[in-house]
Amino acid sequence: MILMELMFGMVLAAFVLLMLPLFLFMLGVAGAVLLWIMAPAALLGAILFWLIFADGHGLALLVVILIIGLLLVEWRSRRAY
Repeated sequence: MILMELMFGMVLAAFVLLMLPLFLFMLGVAGAVLLWIMAPAALLGAILFWLIFADGHGLALLVVILIIGLLLVEWRSRRAY
């Protein structure tokens, strides 16, 4: 019985060592694609906030919090259906 458990552990370790680089590569590609899609929108939003609310940091923070809150409410209302 111990021999079977040791063999199972060795097979599991070999599988993890073989598959881990593939999983890390897939996660890296997915992260790069997500950054490529989301970064322009975030950059545009940051530039607009910097131009519109150059002196009013408190107002900019309030608007960001309100937008995030509205997005969360809208997201939760979609999940309700």
